[in-house]
Amino acid sequence: MPLLPSRQPSMTSTMVASERIPPPRTYVPLVLRSWFVVGVAVGMILLAAGVEGALFRSQQRQGWRIDGIQLLGGLNFFKTVVPVVLTVPIAAFWGSVDRDIARYQPYVNMSKGKVPASQSLLLDYTQGRAGTIMSSLSYRHWSVFLSSLVVLACMTLSSLASGLLTTHNTLVIASPVYVQSVKTLGLDPDYVTLEYFNAAAGYSMAAAINNLTDPPFLFKGSWAIAEFKVPSPYGAGLNETVVVPTTAIESAAGCEPADTISLNSAVNIGDNMTITGTWDGCTVTFGANHTGNDGYGVLPLGNCQTHPEAAPFRPVLFWMYSAQLDKADLMFCQPKMELWNVIAEASLVTGQITNVTLVDQSLPPNNISGSPLNGVPYNGVEFDVGGENIYVKARALAIQTGVAGAVYRGADAYGGATAVMQTDDGFLNITENVYVSVIPPVRLNEKGELANADLQTRFLALAAKASYFNDVDSTIQSTAKSYEVRLAVYPLAAHAFSAALVLIAILATINHVTHWRERNQTLLACEPTTIAGIISTASSSRFAASLQGGMNDEEITTALRGRSFGISRRTWQIEAAGDEEDDHLLRRGPPFELKLGKRHSLASFDSGKTVTGPFSPELRTDGKR
Repeated sequence: MPLLPSRQPSMTSTMVASERIPPPRTYVPLVLRSWFVVGVAVGMILLAAGVEGALFRSQQRQGWRIDGIQLLGGLNFFKTVVPVVLTVPIAAFWGSVDRDIARYQPYVNMSKGKVPASQSLLLDYTQGRAGTIMSSLSYRHWSVFLSSLVVLACMTLSSLASGLLTTHNTLVIASPVYVQSVKTLGLDPDYVTLEYFNAAAGYSMAAAINNLTDPPFLFKGSWAIAEFKVPSPYGAGLNETVVVPTTAIESAAGCEPADTISLNSAVNIGDNMTITGTWDGCTVTFGANHTGNDGYGVLPLGNCQTHPEAAPFRPVLFWMYSAQLDKADLMFCQPKMELWNVIAEASLVTGQITNVTLVDQSLPPNNISGSPLNGVPYNGVEFDVGGENIYVKARALAIQTGVAGAVYRGADAYGGATAVMQTDDGFLNITENVYVSVIPPVRLNEKGELANADLQTRFLALAAKASYFNDVDSTIQSTAKSYEVRLAVYPLAAHAFSAALVLIAILATINHVTHWRERNQTLLACEPTTIAGIISTASSSRFAASLQGGMNDEEITTALRGRSFGISRRTWQIEAAGDEEDDHLLRRGPPFELKLGKRHSLASFDSGKTVTGPFSPELRTDGKR
């Protein structure tokens, strides 16, 4: 299709921009103005300083309480909104800067001189970030390239900001709390009724069968704590506890397996079998009736020269018999106890002792460490009940049966007595766990706290809690503490986010200075994003005749290929290399009118009507006066 000849521009359609008074000024978008860019960059640096300041305050105060945050929509909502508020405006601003720099680049290129169409009329930096980066590198348009890097860096801000806020449990120490103690060290005179020991034996049996936990003021099976009244919860914190200086008794079983065991089996059911065991220079022989079922029991260790202790304090012998294996297992136990000043922590919710820290053993005189016990506990299964009533005697028998039965039923969790007896240790560990707890090789951890494993309820510790403390009321000054959920600034995210803000601000400022030097001489007076603005830059350009309506991208590229384009410093319009301005068509009428600030319609020039003025009394569009 042949190209139509271009219409010769009229005198009024081309205005000599260099003759304007005042002369045209280079158009600069708002987001590219220096005061705006520098202001945003300084604001980002101040924001980075604010984040670091918030981190310092967070570490100093261990975070902030979240009570008021709940009124703002909840903690999760607040943690989500803050990163958006901090990063979206920053990313949006530098995205706008990048867009205008990209739009500006063709005019910057053409203002420097004639450049190929690929870097002027056909240059398009809106086809995707990857294409923009590659093209800007290829053409060495460093402002566009650096602007793209700034935009990509801004995309990382959201991820970094999302980790700024976190929550953690903070230890909160309350003001001194006064706790009412109701027990103090001392032998309870009612111990002779054996009610406390009988209750302890029954609880041990129930715990072995039903896997019960320790009752209040027992800790890890072996510790009995002087009882005090646990206050009610006082706040909204987690794991509220009261820390009380008090006294405690640690019981130890001191169980060991027999050195030797011999069994004379019964021939028939109903006959007696004889069991003999030796331990630490002592020999014990006893008989038991063979019923065809498993058997168990507990006996005091008497008539032993190496252990001449009195009856209630002598070592005891636990025995177990497996009918299936026709085998006996013997454990000798010699209980011990220690008295301590401790720091006990009790949960305000459950009332249970949660931790015990040892202090020292400097206790005032008492009848537990002194006479009549002298620091030696009752063995709990042997009592002098010769002169007592039938109820006390019945309790003594029930205690022996109950404790031995608890040891036997403790094997149920491991497959039963037969399975346990086939192991290397046999019933030793079960006996220690039921009778009392094992003394660990290392009593304290690095913080001075007990390092025992969590064990089941123990007989001697239960008996000590009831029998070795007297009812005495006193007031103890203690401390209440809790773990409160607080909002805090995460250090790594804060440092990374602050560093990214500063780096982006510096890079963007450098790019702004570079682009400012380039665009300072750009011959563009209006925003090149409207159709009218684009037409004003090429309304009298001759090359426009080679572009016609209906042409696709490929045809336009073909039409402009091989040509170079620039912006005339006289007309501020795009012209192709080789095109010459038609000077005889450039008249001074419109510029003179614009000098006077008169508003005349350009239609009056095209209509041929006479336009008058003080400098040109009769100027026509045909050039005649």
